[in-house]
Amino acid sequence: MIKRILSDTKFWKSVASLGSAFIVVYVVLFWGVNGFKMSFWDERDPVEFVGVCIASGLVYGFFVTYGKFWAKYKRDQQ
Repeated sequence: MIKRILSDTKFWKSVASLGSAFIVVYVVLFWGVNGFKMSFWDERDPVEFVGVCIASGLVYGFFVTYGKFWAKYKRDQQ
């Protein structure tokens, strides 16, 4: 079932869209916790911050989407 899920193009589109949404929510929430100050952006290394955001978005998107597709395929088998 893993190969079937990972070879589905809809799976990867869903991972990308869910990961992107997670990144936006994460950045806005984290910025809001810091009071929406512009110094928030100056205190971080931009390369590291973007890398961490992309990595966390992909991990979150992958696991949530995998669970969703696994449940769908499991339901279709029955």
